[in-house]
Amino acid sequence: MRVREFMDRIEEETVAALPKALRETCTHRVRFVWFQLHFHSPKVHYEVCLTRKTERIEIGLHFEGPHDFSYRWAELIAPYMPEIQARLGPQLELEEWTASWARLHETIPYDPPSAALASEIAERLSGIISVCQPIVERERANIAPELEAQEQKRGRPGRYSRRRRARA
Repeated sequence: MRVREFMDRIEEETVAALPKALRETCTHRVRFVWFQLHFHSPKVHYEVCLTRKTERIEIGLHFEGPHDFSYRWAELIAPYMPEIQARLGPQLELEEWTASWARLHETIPYDPPSAALASEIAERLSGIISVCQPIVERERANIAPELEAQEQKRGRPGRYSRRRRARA
């Protein structure tokens, strides 16, 4: 299976597996070796990324804004980690990822792209979204307006220039 077909299948199956309310409000896209899905800001998004160099596939929730924005999100998610891990497994980790970004993620071995692996990844990602998105929605009010404004000003233009809205 070609990588593009594999990633498209992950996108299709992930979105189809979401509860209707989430499916109808998300924006998602595939670009090369990653699939991203978000609800409000692309700086808080769910992602699948294939990394041949490390021979791993990452599945997770990313906070990719300026340092204060991303790390505030990590602070807000941290108290929920016991609940998240109880529901989704202890392999999920919340970590400082770069000087500006944080993520909640897990990795699995990079096996050759197949329909079965795409289904497994879509199931894992839709589970992460179903568990984490209600938490993200509850905690959005705890992001200071100045952090939200800072996040919006410093976003990378064009990153989501070709958006695909989920279809009901």
